[in-house]
Amino acid sequence: MTWEQRKLNDFGIATGGISIESEFVDGGTYKVINIGSYSEESVYNDQGLRVNKTDKTKSRILNKYDLTMILNDKTASGNIIGRVLLIDQDNTYVYNQRTERIEVDTKDFLPMFLYHMLNAPEQRKYIVKASQGNTQIYVNWSTISNIDYMIPQLLLEQEKIANLFSLINKDITLHQ
Repeated sequence: MTWEQRKLNDFGIATGGISIESEFVDGGTYKVINIGSYSEESVYNDQGLRVNKTDKTKSRILNKYDLTMILNDKTASGNIIGRVLLIDQDNTYVYNQRTERIEVDTKDFLPMFLYHMLNAPEQRKYIVKASQGNTQIYVNWSTISNIDYMIPQLLLEQEKIANLFSLINKDITLHQ
């Protein structure tokens, strides 16, 4: 297995969220990924927030295999800061402020591998370490985008690792 050092910024095109609270509506088409949408298990938590496609939200509609990372945490312990979600469907979610979207370069990176790697405690500690603030901590994308990660060069190797971690997560869920 050949590994290479890559920066978070290398994984794809990153775009920060904007405030879309003014667009929230009952019964809207799109689920909102908001600070409360991130769980400590890196699973989407549906808060029931919805929007429709508007001039303000259309550029924030996520695609299947995009990653989103929360850059803010309302707890001082940093339990969710840097958590990543893997988008499972096209045209279903939009992202709000305090979230960074990563449109993964699938030529070089497997989104499922990046999801598992970025949520690993050993990797998240670098993001938590870069956080600032007291009662509500945050990180700046410009700071964490330069964190180095060791990545298998081949997509097949990334796939094998991702499959292993998916299987382990599934077993843990079954035993809970």
